[in-house]
Amino acid sequence: MKRNHHIALELRDGFDVGRDPRAMSADELQQLGHTRVSPLRALRLKCLDYCNDSAQEVPLCTAVDCPSWPFRMGRNPWRDPLGDAERARRAAMMDRNRVSAATEPVKSHGQIDASGLDGVRVPEGNAAESFPTEMDDTGGAS
Repeated sequence: MKRNHHIALELRDGFDVGRDPRAMSADELQQLGHTRVSPLRALRLKCLDYCNDSAQEVPLCTAVDCPSWPFRMGRNPWRDPLGDAERARRAAMMDRNRVSAATEPVKSHGQIDASGLDGVRVPEGNAAESFPTEMDDTGGAS
């Protein structure tokens, strides 16, 4: 049992139950040994766990009734394949982002706070309360 295991448990009707991770801070999740990963990566890691960390065993898995089975290779089989044009567009965008990330100076948290919106103008008619304020555990809005 991990040292910080108690962080993820709460007492309900006299029994230990797992806390809702949506109500936990990122720091608490990190204390438990979790890191930020995509849902597909989490499924892949769980499949590796079941296969004793053998990447050669995962493709051979016979648990075809498992809900994670179609995702065991770290890909979403329900997603349509990208066309050549979209693949090229995304590759070009990643190249631009790599170049700009390498040349742009890194701002400290204080500099970001002090810069405000960095000259970004919010279009008229968009109220600040229309933007999501709560983030889910994948980094997206809930």
